[in-house]
Amino acid sequence: MTLLTLKDLKKHFGSQEVLRGASLTIDPGSKVGIVGRNGGGKTTLFRMITGEEHPDWGSITLRKKARLGFVPQRPTFGAGITVRGYVESGLDEVRELIARFEKVGEDMGHASGDELERLMRQHDELNTEIESLGGWDTERATDTVLSGIGLKTELWEREARTLSGGEKNRVLLARELVCGHDLLLLDEPTNHLDIEGIEWLEKYLHELQGAVLIISHDRRLLQNGVGQILEMEYGQLTSYPGNYSKYIQLKAERYETDKRAYDQQQEFLKKEDSFIKKHMGSQRTAEAKGRAKKLSAVVRLEQPHHDVRRPVIKAPEAVRGGELVLKAEGLTGGYTDNVLFENVDVRIGRGQRIGVVGPNGAGKTTLIKIIADRLQALAGTVELGHGAVGAYYDQDTSFLRQDGTPFSEIYRHYPEMVDVEIRSHLALFLFRGKDVDKPVPALSGGERARLALAILVLTKPSWMALDEPTNHLDLASRTALEEMLGSFQGALLCVSHDREFLDGLCDHMIEVSDGQVREHAGNYTSWRNAREEEQFAASEARAKAAAEAKKRAAQDAEKAKKKATKSKGPRNPYMFEKLEKRIMKLEGKLESLHAACATEDVFRDADKLRDKQYQIAEVEAELEEANETWANWD
Repeated sequence: MTLLTLKDLKKHFGSQEVLRGASLTIDPGSKVGIVGRNGGGKTTLFRMITGEEHPDWGSITLRKKARLGFVPQRPTFGAGITVRGYVESGLDEVRELIARFEKVGEDMGHASGDELERLMRQHDELNTEIESLGGWDTERATDTVLSGIGLKTELWEREARTLSGGEKNRVLLARELVCGHDLLLLDEPTNHLDIEGIEWLEKYLHELQGAVLIISHDRRLLQNGVGQILEMEYGQLTSYPGNYSKYIQLKAERYETDKRAYDQQQEFLKKEDSFIKKHMGSQRTAEAKGRAKKLSAVVRLEQPHHDVRRPVIKAPEAVRGGELVLKAEGLTGGYTDNVLFENVDVRIGRGQRIGVVGPNGAGKTTLIKIIADRLQALAGTVELGHGAVGAYYDQDTSFLRQDGTPFSEIYRHYPEMVDVEIRSHLALFLFRGKDVDKPVPALSGGERARLALAILVLTKPSWMALDEPTNHLDLASRTALEEMLGSFQGALLCVSHDREFLDGLCDHMIEVSDGQVREHAGNYTSWRNAREEEQFAASEARAKAAAEAKKRAAQDAEKAKKKATKSKGPRNPYMFEKLEKRIMKLEGKLESLHAACATEDVFRDADKLRDKQYQIAEVEAELEEANETWANWD
């Protein structure tokens, strides 16, 4: 049964037609990505599904009793509400169902006949409903999600309202992920996640039983996390089966097919019209009239869209300097009460392309700000190479004046440019007509990013430091930025959570994590593979050490057992033998769990690894109790 149906939706904001007949159907369990230009109506579509907006025309039908989830735009938390408490509130429904399930189970023990059959049916229905909400392990769900999205454990018991903006958004996302909705709407869910959080989210969404509708510009998420792409273009929705790369292929094929059909029809219409004009009033008038009648009945094909609107970003001319662009030595960054990293050395060579990765809050932005001379280091030195000239892109675009416009901001930085030059330059970044005089506070995140890039490329640097340059950019703008940076002849230092961006541009990675900075030669995928191999080797070493420790403990226990057996026989030999068998069984189970943790299938899956670790802790506690009972047996 269809979960959601949108039929012929139309929506206007003033004279702007945002939706002009958009339709779609979502089936249970579907994982669907929505792509399209910023301002194209994607968020408006979500707001209509949730009831915050209403269409001017058309219908929205959600399956009866279907649970709809979405992340609120403005986080609000009451006084005294902790992070864990807020997230766990999303489990209230499943907890109530579990309580009813257990009560029905108790009642079944005292029922018979028709009443028993009724209770059995109710028991089965409740079980099915509980599983649809995410199963029975509700207590572990909160820990799993909070850890997965990258919220540190020390924040879990803090008041949610005291968190930073990004942390609050992650808490809102966590609550919706644990709820077990039939349909979950996610609008740019990766914006506040680090790379590990994004990769965890991909896997989590893939395993969710409910349907998910995701607005995203993260190409890797659209590649790995969805099975259908909806493109919003010119107010309509077009569906493409498969992931992002399949969408790119099918979109190109559809355009070529539609264009060929359109061109063929235009040629046919032109020939028929020419024949009618030529022979109307001649001996072939009857034939001309017949053709004209047939022609009036032909359904005209619309000219297919091929939206080529995207910024035309030309790479700045790089000043050629020496082989060494920059050398930083002994850097310590952060604050006096919160040092993020210490004694860090970084060297940037001419033409080198470096990606900077690491968890949120680890110090990535702090590091590149120090290197780009935008922040004072607590210790250490930064020395520029011969002729090195740097340019810095700040993700918060705070340097833009609130009383400015795109035109005035270009003129403020480059007063030698004349009116026509400024307007022509801004047009390359899609600021045209009245847009060039739009107040900075009224600009969207994507427009602010494009304006910042428009200013940056007018410099002539030998190297650039970029802090999250793809944030707020749609797919077309990201492609244009990557093409520009790919042709830039200077060095690059980029903080980014966009894995596609890092893979395509960077040949060197710097990881900032746990107060340390580590370097790796290669792109993002190469670094990720090397890191997983290191973690796998470390896990194997831990498992081996645990196995050896267990073996020594078993040997010591065996010696103690023999000594005790010689001194006197145990009280109640049957129960003692049963206890020993139980201990051996627990030891075998513990060994199997440790061995499982060292397997690639478990190690590379954070959820499976965490589950095994929980089981290990439970078995170890049980084994410790059994050994204590054995040691004190008399």
